[in-house]
Amino acid sequence: MPRIDDASIDEVRRTADLLELVRGQVQLSKRGGRWWGRCPFHDERSPSFCLIPPENRTYYCYGCGATGDSFTWMQQREGAGSFMESVEQLADRFGVDLRYEVATPQQEARRLEGARVRELLDRACGFYAAMLWNADDAAPAREYLLGRGFPEDLLRTFRVGWAPAGGISLAGRAIAEGFSREQLVQAGLARVRGGTATDFFSARITFPISDARGRVQGFGARTLDPEERAKYVNSPEGDAFRKRELLFGLDLARQAAARAGYTVVSEGYTDVLGLRLAGIEGAVACMGTALTTTQLRLLARVASEVRLCFDADRAGEDAARRTIEAARDVPVRLAVVGLPPGTDPGELAAGATGRAVLAAAVASADPLLPWLVERRIARAGESPADQDRALAELASLLQGFPESADKDEAIRRVTALGISPVLFDRFTRRAQGTRGAARAPRPEAEVGALEAPSIDEARERQLLALAIAMPTAGRPVLQGLREEHLGSQPHRDARALIIAGEVGWPEGLAALEAALRVVAADGGTEEELKDAYLRVEKRALERRMAAARAEGDDAGFLRFQAMVKRVEGALRGSGSA
Repeated sequence: MPRIDDASIDEVRRTADLLELVRGQVQLSKRGGRWWGRCPFHDERSPSFCLIPPENRTYYCYGCGATGDSFTWMQQREGAGSFMESVEQLADRFGVDLRYEVATPQQEARRLEGARVRELLDRACGFYAAMLWNADDAAPAREYLLGRGFPEDLLRTFRVGWAPAGGISLAGRAIAEGFSREQLVQAGLARVRGGTATDFFSARITFPISDARGRVQGFGARTLDPEERAKYVNSPEGDAFRKRELLFGLDLARQAAARAGYTVVSEGYTDVLGLRLAGIEGAVACMGTALTTTQLRLLARVASEVRLCFDADRAGEDAARRTIEAARDVPVRLAVVGLPPGTDPGELAAGATGRAVLAAAVASADPLLPWLVERRIARAGESPADQDRALAELASLLQGFPESADKDEAIRRVTALGISPVLFDRFTRRAQGTRGAARAPRPEAEVGALEAPSIDEARERQLLALAIAMPTAGRPVLQGLREEHLGSQPHRDARALIIAGEVGWPEGLAALEAALRVVAADGGTEEELKDAYLRVEKRALERRMAAARAEGDDAGFLRFQAMVKRVEGALRGSGSA
């Protein structure tokens, strides 16, 4: 591709209004001569993100250090895949005519061909949309869509259309307007058979699938014929259309999702329409497949949380679990929208009551990991073998996750649903052993002769190690612990030795001392120390809560439950959520 010349880039830099760009996603207020808002790159309660005066051409966050200009913003928050693409997007938005350096004839031909295919896709979208409202054979499609409660203005917003029957309506018109058969095939709009171009879509409702900038990349198309083998057909995969890298409705959802702080992801096109009817404007669809890592990265640029609104069935649960795997290296929180069994968003939105249910479900989305734990336990059979299988799956699922408030809540739900903590710890150790077998063995001097710790033991050891690493701050924390905070006598003895500043520990604690000092060698921060204390405190309170319930002490149970909630709030406030 020819390169944009430097003078054009400088003109875009001068013309692009960063304040306008940021305002589309961040609520800003002016204070002390600067525009301030909550940072879109990390979670925070008080604004630390601002535009730098006097020209407001640069943003900076005093909380996480995020910084950049209008070009950076387009790449990190608006979906631009490269610097040059960010320049082109800003030029389009602010009316700058770009000039390109001299290109080879081959480069210029490829650029013009790509522009021609994009123009063809855009025209096809307009053609299909016009057919839906004007063609006689589209009457059943209009009746179907309006009958499902989707008003005309909503259908026009999403450019829903109709591909006429007959097989040559679009192709014939495109060729008459000067497009080639090869361009029709490249755009995924036609097949060529015997030298004749025939429409790829015929007698189907069409849903245009655009990139984050709103440029049409392809279509999804639904038949109304119950005899058709495939209810939905998508554009063929190619240079113009890669389904796993696109999300239906993203271009229309971005600003609303950024304002809300989350994007709602459903499975299908009509699900997105239903969510919009329920007032959820930040909704997109992954088009019937589990979310991919590429799609999640697109969503992470828009908002820090993704709420999965999949069908309320086993397939929807499986898709949610696969999403966890895809999101492992993506900085995004995952939650799930709990729908009534056997429903989907498109169906619920058909009536006012269903729309209210849908909106409430989105607003009260549950963190995904605890939800998956609860669903898996609910499906476990009563036989020991079924329960062992469920526990093994849960231990494996949780073992792969870093410490977080969501993980704490997931573990709490395991034990709250009647699973013995001792039994669950046993399965967790087994999962740790399985994962550890795949890694190279660590030196004995590094781990000592200790067995793999349970989840609670690992948290206690983290607190003890940080107290060793930071004795000035750590010893007062350990002094404030009660006996019940630590679940084993060796840990209680280690606490006493750390408080006393003892260096040579008794032989029976040598392995524990070695393991703690290995961790302590990495150092730590007071924030990490506070976080570790809160996790140990939370588990101690949960044990007291469980004991109160077993004793029939309702008042005690409620008191400890409230204390657990306060600690969970402190954990979230510390950023570990």
